[in-house]
Parts: sequence; C-alpha cells; structure tokens
Amino acid sequence: MCEEGDPFEFNDFIDTLQPKNGLATKKEIDELLIFIGGFEKWPVLIEDCRREVVKYLDFQSRLNLGICSKDDNETVEKTKICVKSIEIKDTQKQHYFFNNNDEFDNVTVLIQFPTRSPHNPFKWVFSQLEQDTRIQWLPRIQTQRFVVKEVIWKSCNYYQESVKFAERWMKKSNFELEAIKIEMGKYPFATSQIESLPCCEKVTIGDDDVDSFKWWLKKCPKQLKNLDLDVHSKDRESFILPFDFLNAPHVMQASEINFGCRAAFSDEQLLKLKAKSIAFVSADVTDKGINKFMKNWAHGDGVDGFEDLCLWSTTVRNPDLMFAGLEYVEWDKTFENEQWEFVERFHQFYLRGRCFQIKSKVDRFESLTFSVNGDRVAIVATGKRAEKNGEAYTYYRIP
Repeated sequence: MCEEGDPFEFNDFIDTLQPKNGLATKKEIDELLIFIGGFEKWPVLIEDCRREVVKYLDFQSRLNLGICSKDDNETVEKTKICVKSIEIKDTQKQHYFFNNNDEFDNVTVLIQFPTRSPHNPFKWVFSQLEQDTRIQWLPRIQTQRFVVKEVIWKSCNYYQESVKFAERWMKKSNFELEAIKIEMGKYPFATSQIESLPCCEKVTIGDDDVDSFKWWLKKCPKQLKNLDLDVHSKDRESFILPFDFLNAPHVMQASEINFGCRAAFSDEQLLKLKAKSIAFVSADVTDKGINKFMKNWAHGDGVDGFEDLCLWSTTVRNPDLMFAGLEYVEWDKTFENEQWEFVERFHQFYLRGRCFQIKSKVDRFESLTFSVNGDRVAIVATGKRAEKNGEAYTYYRIP
C-alpha cells in the first residue's frame, strides 16, 4: 500500500491521454448544442442527458467540468469512461523508448480507447525503484519531441500498483471492456476489485495454473468471440488443460479458440465445439476424431461458417485413417501452377506439407484444404462456390 494513500491521479497522465489537436468541429459543437438545448440550460438538464454529454468529453474537459460545482462533479464521477481493452503483462523486459537496452523487471499496462487516434493504445511501464514504484510513459503531444516522463509513487510495490492502476481504469469504464489481455504469473487475485466483466468478448490469458484460467472465465460472458490461453512461464510440454476445464461453456461456445499449450480435448468435445477457428496442441484427439470432423463438414453438419482447424500433437498422424470415407484429391503440379497465388498464400499462413482438397457432399464446388506435416494438421475452408457468366466454379481463398 502506498505511503501517501491512493496515488492514482488522472491529472498525471492527461498529456498522454488527450492529444491537443483533437478539437471538436463547429458542426459537432452545433449538433451538441441542439441536443442539450444550449449550454445556458445545462444546469436544468436531467442527469441522464448530462451524463450522455460528459461521456463524449475529452479527459481535460471532464476534469474542468468536475470542479465547476458539486452537481457537475457528481455527474463526471458517475459517467463511465469508454475503454475498449486493457492489457497487463510482465513479460516484456525491454522497452524501445528507453535510452538503454538493459533488461529489468516491470509490468506494462496498455489502455486502448474506442477512438481512432494514431496514438492508441496508451502505454505505461511500472518498475521498482528501491522502495518506490516508478511509472514511465511517453506523452502523446505531436508538436513536441517524445520524451519519457515519469512519476514516483512512494513506498509501494510496482507489481501490485500496476494491477491497481489497470483495475481503476476498468472501474472507470464500469468494467464494460470489450477485450482483456493478461500475461502475468502472479496476478493478485486476493485483492482484485473485479466482480465481473459483462461485456468482455475477447479474452487472452497467460498464466501458470488452471485455477487462474477458471477465475478469469467466471468473470466473463459464457459466449466469447475470442479465447486465447497459454502458459506464462511453465514448460508447455508438461502443462495440459484438463478435460473438465475444456467442458466450460466459455470454451465450448467460443467463436474462436487459440491455445498455445496442450489441451486434453476428446474427439467428442472437438466435434461439439462451436468455434469457426480452432488452434491447439492436441493431447487426445485421434485420427478417427479428425476424420469425423471432416465428414461432418462434408455432409453439411459442421459449424456454419467454419474457417480453420490447426492441430499439433505428440504423435505422427496417419492420413489413411483421417481420409477414410472422404472424397479427396492431392495437390499436383497442374493445380499448383493454376492456383499459384492461392497456394503461395496458403503456405505462408499454414506452413508447408502434403496438401489435399476434401470435397463437399452438399456442393461439389466447395472444399476443404487438408495439410499434414508430421505431427501438424491444418484443415481450412478454402474452396468456395462462385459464378461467372452464369456458370459455377470453385474459387480458392484463405478465410
């Protein structure tokens, strides 16, 4: 705990958050005046209307308004700040904007706002300076040369203070983030202020135990757009996401999953996934399970809008088992020459290996590309129906 109490002050970071050239246009001001009935009527506006106006003010204007009156201060304090995403990571040991290349322990906090500013997201670096916490950042004033600025918070631990800082931003946004990315081996769960992240649909977590993953998922909606999980510091070969964890709706219903560690998905779980894009290191998925996955797609029973499935495993795959009962054609020189641009892009995205087109039983102009290289398998929806001069043909592309 900091010696001087709560050190968090937005004033310290105003030059970072609000570029000076972001002034409203006359048209925008006129529209605002019409909306609120003129600024002379500001004191008599209902609270909901006042908050709607404050929501679109820049940070300096919010601060200025907050000291005008008690009512204005209350309006500002109760109006959320729109934050799109927050990232907290302790893995980056070097930072390009420091003068030296020395590695040092630190935590980086990145805040991204919905605005299209070229300076988005904003970055702060927390580190320990003897008994104090040092925070460094780059002011975002375009007319000045970038100079690293810093503040010192007395008698506190940088690791804990970085999390408090990030969670204050979450609180200011009513915890209504769209995305969160946490790469920390020792997140202070016991002192966390997060009760839920009701709008968070994109979740990236790097940690070292399953309980930590569970803690984060419980805070998020069960229907996620993206779920990325990976180990933080442990050996990837020894860490496995267990079967029961993978049964969580956050995993089974996610639109996209990407696990950098081993996952004990069974064949049955793989077939029940709702994701359009899937990538993980497989511990238990069999060749027969992969075969069934492709058969489902070929018969029109796969996930609607399926894009790709990338699997790594500890054993070499058997193509004969995976192709059983499927209609397929291996790429030859003629195909590679005719579709050279597609072939080149496919190898860029999915590496090289033996490649086959798996034909759909529902539409003969639709197909999957199946690529196998030792222990790696990629199944990609590449062949799509197209028409030219009233005639159908297959168009190949990367989803």
